[in-house]
Amino acid sequence: VLHYRLIEKIGEGGMGVVWKAEDTRLHRHVALKFVPEASTGDAETVERHLREARAASALNHPNICSIYDIGEWDGRRFIVMELLEGRSLQEHIGGKPMEVEAAVSLAIQIADALTAAHAKGIIHRDIKPANIFVVKDESATLRAKMLDFGLAKLAIGPALEPGADDVTQTALAMTTPGAVMGTVSYMSPEQALGKELDHRTDVFSLGVVLYEMVTRRRAFGGKTSAAVFDAILNRVPTAPVSLNQEVPAELDRILNKTLEKDPTLRYQSAAGLSADLKRLRRDSSADRGSVTLPAVPTGSGRRWVWVSGAVVAALAVALMAGLWLGKGTGTLEEPVDQAPAVLEPVAASIAVLPFADMSPEQDQEYFSDGLAEELLNVLAKNRELKVAGRTSSFQFRGKGQDHRVIGDKLGVASILEGSVRKEGNQVRITAQLISAADGFHLWSESYDRELKDIFALQDEIAKSVAKALQVTLLGGEAGLSPQLIDPVAYMAYLQGRHFSGLGVGEETLEEAAGYLEQALEIVPDFAPAWAQLSNVRVWQANQGYRQLDEGFSQARQAAERALELDPNHAETYVALAEIKMFFDWDWQGASAAAQTGLELEPANTAVLEVAAGIAASQSRGEEALELGRRRVALDPLNAGAYMRLGFGAYHLGLLDEAERSLKKALELQPDRPVAHSRLGEVYLAQGRPEEALREMEEELVPAWQRYGLALAYHAAQRQGEADAKLAELIESNQLDCAFQIAQVYAFRGEIDAAFDWLERAYRQRDSGLSEYLRLGPHLAKLHGDPRWPKFLEKMGLLE
Repeated sequence: VLHYRLIEKIGEGGMGVVWKAEDTRLHRHVALKFVPEASTGDAETVERHLREARAASALNHPNICSIYDIGEWDGRRFIVMELLEGRSLQEHIGGKPMEVEAAVSLAIQIADALTAAHAKGIIHRDIKPANIFVVKDESATLRAKMLDFGLAKLAIGPALEPGADDVTQTALAMTTPGAVMGTVSYMSPEQALGKELDHRTDVFSLGVVLYEMVTRRRAFGGKTSAAVFDAILNRVPTAPVSLNQEVPAELDRILNKTLEKDPTLRYQSAAGLSADLKRLRRDSSADRGSVTLPAVPTGSGRRWVWVSGAVVAALAVALMAGLWLGKGTGTLEEPVDQAPAVLEPVAASIAVLPFADMSPEQDQEYFSDGLAEELLNVLAKNRELKVAGRTSSFQFRGKGQDHRVIGDKLGVASILEGSVRKEGNQVRITAQLISAADGFHLWSESYDRELKDIFALQDEIAKSVAKALQVTLLGGEAGLSPQLIDPVAYMAYLQGRHFSGLGVGEETLEEAAGYLEQALEIVPDFAPAWAQLSNVRVWQANQGYRQLDEGFSQARQAAERALELDPNHAETYVALAEIKMFFDWDWQGASAAAQTGLELEPANTAVLEVAAGIAASQSRGEEALELGRRRVALDPLNAGAYMRLGFGAYHLGLLDEAERSLKKALELQPDRPVAHSRLGEVYLAQGRPEEALREMEEELVPAWQRYGLALAYHAAQRQGEADAKLAELIESNQLDCAFQIAQVYAFRGEIDAAFDWLERAYRQRDSGLSEYLRLGPHLAKLHGDPRWPKFLEKMGLLE
């Protein structure tokens, strides 16, 4: 006779219907989970639920939902479970990242529950937020309860508790070799591949859940299951601190280890993960004698640095020096709030200066520059080494400045400089590694080689420098692989790089493309030349020097060829990301390409720039700002880096930081295109229209001056002049500034006209739509209009 009285239905889903009920014998409330009606008679589904009951009933743990009984009602099976008052972790995460302490506490509880399950030989295989319930105990402390052992199986090998043999037989009978079971977004790589699983698969899935708790982002996302599988198998999630600055460095490390794709490199047990999380919680508690130091404010909230007493002194020195601990590069970075003229160097840091041209005719600057730049790129692949960006390092060409001054300005401890003497196919290279603090030579060497050996020589110099700095090259083999290259092709490649580095002028880009095509005619399989040509074609298309379809088509062909030849060339992913962003409007593809570039070379400033732009386009403003700050720290004399950072801060409403960054850009490069206009927009946001007007008048690019003045005159209530400038902008730039015209109309509150020009920008594939559409403050007046979400949806940007 049934002794349960149904009270109300409290949940329904693919795994069953759950009712609140009263146990009339024991006078307590319980939950009854019924097999879905559509599955009645389905032996496999029924058996899965029975397996859940048997597996969970073998466990007695405060963080696992208790199973009391199984039964049958009118031909339908049900499980009698502990009634939980609360909500699922999926609902609890909500619209913003959880507090780090709360997330860590819940993760510890789940890890402890898994430890108990694994001790019984039970692997859950479906750890996800929907299968974790969050309740509050009497002291209002959050408690986790693990649910749904419907996909659980028994690990083969460990000794099981007495009485578990029936569970073992059921689990093994229900597990099909090679079958992929679980929820795609939370699977481990081995689970996604249908491999034999052990308890480490649950550790990975818990890492995915913890990542989502502290970032409110899926670690492995995608619009299709295939895309998610690809992310799980091949992609590294965005650094959590980029999405939530409250995430401490130690939690970053724990998550990285938990999400290792190779199970042998992952935490080998849930107990090991729990221990590290408990240590993190202990060391963050002031009650235990540890110290919690706040990082220097970055302008967008507070970052925690959780440390034990052993490293407090070192961090205190860094903080007093006005530095903040950089994430992702392992280096100390400069806070833009202060933008000091002197940066404190870290020990493993270097600047590569342009090599002097000592050739008889003094006509080999492009070669000596190219050699230095290639060396810089090789060294930048070393994750233990901070390498100053090319733009900053090359500003010291021929200036003969004291090494201490260079070290101070670039924030590096060592300087690599040298000279090149080239005659025919023979080249002599002299290189010196110098201490910036005192000018002493740490290492020097001269090389006489044939030009065809240049790649092997670059690798040899890079390894010698790394050894002198006492850092280990990543994997022991970082850098370019030695290869033979035709000397004429290599020279043409270096000339192509030289001209593409001179700016985005039409003639210089065409000259660059010509040299790169010349190199490829001689050596068709030269991957770096294809990658550089792809970037040049993107620049030409974006600047209007080539017809849009043609330019991006050529860029895509070059990038695909480069990837085919060398999938590990980071700058190829810069071009690929920009193609997908500016032309395809494939935001997920652009993000994936940028992420791959960052994984390959996290200190590559070109990769950081494009990754920041993509993050901004997808309204991930905090991540864009973090990437911008990393770029500035690596390239502190690059006006473009400060400009990008300043405009990113502006879009997040961090107006003081935006003003400082843009002023720094103009200090470094007074004739920097668009910088005055951008600074004027900051002044408008600060309610300083007259100062904005003065900045707009200083703008050197005619189209941007018209745009800026149209905004500033309107803000200054000089409507006649505002109308005239807007008309001038439309007359002169309607084919290349449709997005800016839409911004002006939106700023003026003329909503219909703004949408008309947004539609024009869409038809023209205006590159302005690709960045800051969702963050742009001028368009804020459009957000309440029903046309706005429809336009975002058309752009693929509606969340």
